[in-house]
Amino acid sequence: MIINKIHKNILILGLGLSGLSLAKILKNKVRNLYCWDDSISVRKKITKTGLPIKSIENLDFRKLDYLVLSPAINHNSKEPHLAIKKAKKEKVKITTDIEFLKILKIKNKIIGVTGTNGKSTTTKFIEQSLSDCKNKVFSCGNIGIPFGEVIKKVTSKDSLVVETSSFQLDKIIDLKFDISILLNLSKDHIDWHRNIRSYHKAKLKIFKNQGKNCFSIICIDDKNCKKIATNFSNNFKSKLIRISTKEKLENGIYLTSNEKSIDIINTLNRTNIKIDRKKLGFTQAQHNFQNLLATYACFFVFKKSNESFKRSVSKLKNLEHRMEFVKKIKNIKIYNDSKATNINSSNNALITLNNVYWILGGRKKPEGIKEVSSGLKNVRNAYTFGESKKEFNDFLKAKQINSKECSTLKVAVNMAMKDGLKEKKEINLLFSPASSSFDQFKNFEHRGKAFKSLINEIIKND
Repeated sequence: MIINKIHKNILILGLGLSGLSLAKILKNKVRNLYCWDDSISVRKKITKTGLPIKSIENLDFRKLDYLVLSPAINHNSKEPHLAIKKAKKEKVKITTDIEFLKILKIKNKIIGVTGTNGKSTTTKFIEQSLSDCKNKVFSCGNIGIPFGEVIKKVTSKDSLVVETSSFQLDKIIDLKFDISILLNLSKDHIDWHRNIRSYHKAKLKIFKNQGKNCFSIICIDDKNCKKIATNFSNNFKSKLIRISTKEKLENGIYLTSNEKSIDIINTLNRTNIKIDRKKLGFTQAQHNFQNLLATYACFFVFKKSNESFKRSVSKLKNLEHRMEFVKKIKNIKIYNDSKATNINSSNNALITLNNVYWILGGRKKPEGIKEVSSGLKNVRNAYTFGESKKEFNDFLKAKQINSKECSTLKVAVNMAMKDGLKEKKEINLLFSPASSSFDQFKNFEHRGKAFKSLINEIIKND
């Protein structure tokens, strides 16, 4: 795709994956481009690429049009970065990389996906299924692929599906999504947004600039989302499509199921799709059926046939670290759910299994573990580790669950496997931390790979 020049002065703050990708796109395409990262080693590396490094102290913010923040930089901090202070003083527009889908006048159809949980899976489901219909769709955004990496491949006929975090949405200015998807809303990132109201407000900005020809897809299984859908027409202009795995909808899309099949009923066009459960390659749980419904709703908006959707379904798979089946060792089925960085995500995993040996822990989020609900009844034993190990262990014991406090993830895995192998019946060993990874690991991917490595080590030494 040809990127036209824009006559703007831009500072990119934070040269990680998204910042660096955007800088490479904007180089020689803007009036003045400035780059900065607080890390000396990063700056040295970037200098070698020919990108212009400019210190915050020596930059005249009066001449800036945009300050582009890395998602890792908290603009809501009580003590914000110097660049944010200067930008606010001079009324510079503060945004993130995805806003440049608008600034660069990208004309492709753009699908935005957000929610507390399920964003990445839904984004990939949409990419895989719609591309399977020979309609090229490229995923990018918070899924770990900056749009700058895919924009080179995109033609004017292709579409983008963008996973959007609350951090990115909070700084949307003019970006408009042709299709917006809201999966769920629970407590998360309160340390960043300060309170639940601000977090929800940031998420709702996905609908902000939509017009009457745009579509908004909301899963009403979540009580917060149901409330938003009920009052939607009073606040937004787009066409609303409700989806649900719990309710029969007179004006929407819902799902019913039995032991052999699932049925997707579309009351908007009075059609239904019956899908054999044996043809589903992902974990068959309510949250994944919600992701599937959101994907089907996109098919409907794209005016694709039910038959084409049915053909695409068998190719949809779980993403790594998201209720990923690792292997079975004797009587133990092992699952890696490292992406579960909050208690609601872990609860979604727990309710899909029974006789669970649960490994959890890490850096506790403000919402903690107390909101775990229906999933606890499926927990046989628990093993806690990381910074939150004592608090989680105490909570679980208070709920009459046999829980053990472990010094490390390795100890927790070894102990859970040892206990599990003593069982005569089949058990499910679930690694679903309900916490962030940053106490001991770089990110949830690093944590998930460490878990799988420990499992492989046990097999090797057995």
